[in-house]
Amino acid sequence: MPRAVRSILTASLVLLGVVLAATVSGPTPLASGAVSPAPDGLGTGAGASGTPGAGLAEPGAPGTGQVGGAGGGGEGQAPEVPDDARQGYYVLVLLDRQVVKVYLDGCETRSMVCSAGLPSSPTPTGRFYLQNRGEWFYSEKYGQGAWWWVSFRDWGVYLFHSVPTDKSRNVIPEEAAKLGQPASHGCVRLSLDDARWFYENLPQGTPVDIR
Repeated sequence: MPRAVRSILTASLVLLGVVLAATVSGPTPLASGAVSPAPDGLGTGAGASGTPGAGLAEPGAPGTGQVGGAGGGGEGQAPEVPDDARQGYYVLVLLDRQVVKVYLDGCETRSMVCSAGLPSSPTPTGRFYLQNRGEWFYSEKYGQGAWWWVSFRDWGVYLFHSVPTDKSRNVIPEEAAKLGQPASHGCVRLSLDDARWFYENLPQGTPVDIR
């Protein structure tokens, strides 16, 4: 066999051997610290089908902060919210500050200036639950009414409601000016806007702590 032909055959056999070796050994593995592209455009934080991976956590897992507000006791939740009130709405009334705070799934969602009871007619303290409600009432005994009332004790006796109104349903200016200081007969007064929000958003059974 001529020398040129033998050289060509030898080179072909060597090339064939290299190809076969690469096929058997498989693809070269990623170097340490390299990141493999994730499927479906999920980035490096999730694996196939959106399964949580590095950087993501299961919904409700402790420490997630719960984006979307589903509770679970994560980062961003207020420490003053008791464990039994970390799901759904929760109301905290701080009498020393004359403030009503509303939380949703453990995170503060609204803070409102209020006027609670005078020393002679104090607002009761402790744990309560929201009860019945109505748009407006008027008390002949006190000569005052109020908009957007929600009861928290004794089904219509102790209420969250707006600053006082007269019999014609108009806000009494001198009473409205007391907002932020003790002024009521035991109820918790709020501004008109806050009282309406409270009435429209907080369901019956919402826990309330007054301290």
